[in-house]
Amino acid sequence: MTVIKQGFQDLVQDLGRDGYTHIGISPTGAADKVSMKIANLFLGNHINDAVLEITLFGGTYLFDMPTTICLSGSHFPAKIRGDEVPFNKPTTIQKGDILSIGGSISGARCYLAVQDGFNVADLLGSSSTHLMSKSGGFRGRNLQKEDQLAYNKSEKRYFPIDRKFPIDYNRSIIRATPGLQHSLFDKPTQELFFSKEYTVSHQSNRMGIRIHGPKIQKRTSEDMITEGLPLGAVQVTGNGDSIITFVDHQTTGGYPKIANVIAADMHKVGQLRPGDMFTFELMTMDKAETLYLAQEQILK
Repeated sequence: MTVIKQGFQDLVQDLGRDGYTHIGISPTGAADKVSMKIANLFLGNHINDAVLEITLFGGTYLFDMPTTICLSGSHFPAKIRGDEVPFNKPTTIQKGDILSIGGSISGARCYLAVQDGFNVADLLGSSSTHLMSKSGGFRGRNLQKEDQLAYNKSEKRYFPIDRKFPIDYNRSIIRATPGLQHSLFDKPTQELFFSKEYTVSHQSNRMGIRIHGPKIQKRTSEDMITEGLPLGAVQVTGNGDSIITFVDHQTTGGYPKIANVIAADMHKVGQLRPGDMFTFELMTMDKAETLYLAQEQILK
């Protein structure tokens, strides 16, 4: 697949590079892993096959041999030979076809999967791109004009087009459990955090989603010792603003964490775009586990 025109941020991703945070390597991977899995499932791929993650607006891509593709995630207008390309449905590609993808109508990212996945070298067991270290994926960077991304020659395969994946994509509510330092904030502050609306900042990226809302202050001025940083942690900075640690997050941090986004809602965080507004909903750990298992059952 040759890039004729690059999108805003086109990255090769899979489910991530787990198991190395103790030596300072963040997991990376798709920002919306649910949509990435769905795109692969529609093609009969392994759920961890490498896909192209397209952020905010896409580009134009030339396919030089036949294959089958699937788009999933937030809706981006996409066309081949003047015809609209449907989402969550396998689409046949002929040699010489050109796929053009426009800007997102809602949400931040869509995923382009090809039959059997894109061919890129593994790094520590993953094809995911980590931008800060310029490693993994396709040369550790965004795809650029004239880049060529390899994929396998297609084979005859039955594609079950009637699959349904009833996943909750409502970004107006992000559910979270109490964070590791939840007790450092007094009761009124905890209630304030879980009752007011937040707006996604334009300074957000794959390392962290910066949000603007009520200023949150801990009840003690005591400094916190730097510790391991989990995915989805809501860190409260010194000026009272908050950051949700995201897929390329640093592996340690010293800000107190008032909450942690539940695993079943991390795909929603991956679809937040600048200007989006949402509220946090407090969730027990038992309920969070139940929601995650239910989501996994849908993807089975």
